[in-house]
Amino acid sequence: MRKFLLILTAFVLSIGITDFAVASSNNSITSVKDTDTIKREDYIRTLYKAFDPICRKYGINTKVAISQAIAEQGWELRKDFRIFNIASTNPTRSKLVYDNGEQRFRRYRVYTSLEQAVEDYCKVLTSFHTYRKNGLFETLDPNMQIESIAKGGYATNPKYQQLVTAVMERFVSPVVDYLREEEALARRSEELQSVASISSVEAQHIRFCLPSGY
Repeated sequence: MRKFLLILTAFVLSIGITDFAVASSNNSITSVKDTDTIKREDYIRTLYKAFDPICRKYGINTKVAISQAIAEQGWELRKDFRIFNIASTNPTRSKLVYDNGEQRFRRYRVYTSLEQAVEDYCKVLTSFHTYRKNGLFETLDPNMQIESIAKGGYATNPKYQQLVTAVMERFVSPVVDYLREEEALARRSEELQSVASISSVEAQHIRFCLPSGY
């Protein structure tokens, strides 16, 4: 059986299938993923950890922010954390780069941390009336928020909404949904442990207060 599994796994990897489930000898399910898939999931996890508390504070869906970041700058963090490509006129806090989409040089804001970049991104969305006017803060639905951001003029690409939505649906949503399930299970476990601890203390108290003979 083990030899068969090794042959099957090698076959799956050789034909380029990124996700394939095979039964192991102990009847568990092992997910075989390619290196790129693992790297993408790890990257989304990294962004989620930094993004989620800040996005919640400003009313921006975390899936939207992560999807925009990936659509804007790909799957690796830049050293200057220029993750959202926010335009700037301040030469001391920006970097002049060539924009392939617009085929010209533009200045974009740079940061000292990922959290600082996310905070600035959220402040831009909350401070410019065009996003609010297009209903960005009237919903937490990620698809509707992406539409509001696109209509608000975040990017010049006429297909920006479709691009960000595609990134979200294909890559971001499955990972974020899984992470939120993990968080919910962790909270539930903590709650059960807390209840069990309180119940144990109460039981000891009741036992101590009962008269002899009980």
